[in-house]
Amino acid sequence: MTKIRLYRLNSLVVMLFALGVMGYALSLPLGDLQQPGAGMWPLAVSVVMALAALGLLVGERDDGDYEPLTRRTWIIVAGFGLMGAFIVIFSIAGLTLASFLMCLVWLRFMAEYRWRTSLVLSIALTAIAVLTFSVLLGIPMPHDVLSVL
Repeated sequence: MTKIRLYRLNSLVVMLFALGVMGYALSLPLGDLQQPGAGMWPLAVSVVMALAALGLLVGERDDGDYEPLTRRTWIIVAGFGLMGAFIVIFSIAGLTLASFLMCLVWLRFMAEYRWRTSLVLSIALTAIAVLTFSVLLGIPMPHDVLSVL
């Protein structure tokens, strides 16, 4: 694949993400330093992220020491997308199905394991997640569509 050097892309992406989190944090109650609200911590972290991204954006130079965009780069981007999909599936279908699908897709298509290995590991990891969070820790989970089985 062609080596594309977009050396400011990382700073721009972090800056946009930080600004988005900042906007969301400002829509939550901030409280004060004695009684912080739900938006205080996300606002503080996003301000630090935005300042760091701004510093990199202004100060970084293309000295040739950057990773080129390759197929593996896009697998990382897909991994973040899968985490977002996990959250959506988890809130709709529950922990069991979301964990199984996430593990299966991650192992089979991102780590490129064989189908049998991916299935066995996905089932085992899902069982461990359900036992750990639901049974051992007693954390309340959204309704699980597979609980009717």
